[in-house]
Amino acid sequence: MLQTASHRHPSLEWKLIRRLSLLYVVAILGVATIDLVVALVNREIESSYQLNDLADGLRDFATRDAKGALGMLLPPAFQRQIAAIPDFQMAVADAAGGPPVAGGSERLAPLVSGPVASWTAVQFSQQVAGRPVQGIVRLVATPVGEMRVAMIRGRPTLSDIVIWVCQEVTFEVLPVVLPVMLLTVLIGAVTVRRAMAPLKRLSAVAGAIDPRHAGGRLGEDGVPWEVLPLVQAVNRAIGRIELALQQQRRMTANAAHELRTPLAILRARLDGLPECPSQAGLDRDVIRLTRLVEQLMAVSRLEAGQVVVDGVIDLVRVAREVLADAAPLAMARGRAVELVAPDQTVMVPGNALALGDALVNLIDNALRYTPEGGTVEVVIDSPVTGGESGGEEAPHRVVLEVCDRGPGVAEADRAQLFEPFWRGRDQHGKGSGLGLAIVAETIAIHGGTVSAWTRPGGGAVFRVELPTVQKKAPVGSSG
Repeated sequence: MLQTASHRHPSLEWKLIRRLSLLYVVAILGVATIDLVVALVNREIESSYQLNDLADGLRDFATRDAKGALGMLLPPAFQRQIAAIPDFQMAVADAAGGPPVAGGSERLAPLVSGPVASWTAVQFSQQVAGRPVQGIVRLVATPVGEMRVAMIRGRPTLSDIVIWVCQEVTFEVLPVVLPVMLLTVLIGAVTVRRAMAPLKRLSAVAGAIDPRHAGGRLGEDGVPWEVLPLVQAVNRAIGRIELALQQQRRMTANAAHELRTPLAILRARLDGLPECPSQAGLDRDVIRLTRLVEQLMAVSRLEAGQVVVDGVIDLVRVAREVLADAAPLAMARGRAVELVAPDQTVMVPGNALALGDALVNLIDNALRYTPEGGTVEVVIDSPVTGGESGGEEAPHRVVLEVCDRGPGVAEADRAQLFEPFWRGRDQHGKGSGLGLAIVAETIAIHGGTVSAWTRPGGGAVFRVELPTVQKKAPVGSSG
């Protein structure tokens, strides 16, 4: 598990892991502190524990020679261990009788000598050379028989006690606590991940909510009780936003619809007026207003989801019809339009009216920026065919490009080029800023993409990619 969230968005999983780990660290330190205090208060008991551990350790070092006499073969590590103990002395003798093992303490020899009947195991404290010591006398069972052991050591120092506590924590506490801690942290992490799983699903649902489609809500089934109020609040907020969007769409549609009749009346009256110098300008203004109203109506239909994409149309045929209507307008502006398309049909799933309107907007935009005498080219590439399956070939993509010789598309403008009412550097031009937004929305509904860049040699290229369907059946309705 890796922590990928930033400090501004901390991970709940890692926060739980850190706090659980900190809890166990505090618990271990608490146990160590209690042991330290207890050891300071009961130094004699701690000394006895140490001496008994040393006595038990001797069982592995007992030997007997050929005559059966007991001996001790202490390894270097054990010798260093007892050498570090202050005022340490030791004596060892065979429990069955016999003299103490050579090399032991003469002071303690009487404690391990004598008949078995007179010997008893004891723990004691006394003064040796004016210094307090603690000692033990006990039997130790070894592979070569029982032996008597007597040991003394000086009063433990603070350093000794700290070492004892560290050893106890390392060899007794940690082997028990660490597995429990790791298991607890693992269970906590898994619990958090499972608790967050509904939220991740809700995030995916929320990311898929589209203003074009009403009714998107976050599901409440399986949501943790603590998070449920947030989900309900988000659903209420989505409802309010949806209501506001519906009101806005109705207002736009109603306004555009209401404007169509006055514009038609205005156009009729202008046609009936006698010739005057300002009539041409008024005609252009009425045409602009009419085009703007048509674009607003198109936006309303797209946002309301009224454009149905359920047919299969010939993109080449749609392009020919659009260019036939655009040619007179282009000639009136001193420009030309040209179609470069394959001879065969290029079938795409879609709505002919919507795609035609999108192409009209692209051509109108290109004519606006193409210099007088220039040509706007509409190029349709032949789609690459694939293998057949069940009499119908697999879907591919076709590319339609609208090319002009205008100023091109600035790199800084590409991110906002298809946003509604955005006109970039043409703020004082004749465009409304809706045409390219309608194009982007229409192509998205058809499952395609649209992009723009500067053309080599000058000008702009607007590239539309649409899915295609190649069928052996006759060409269907154009929608």
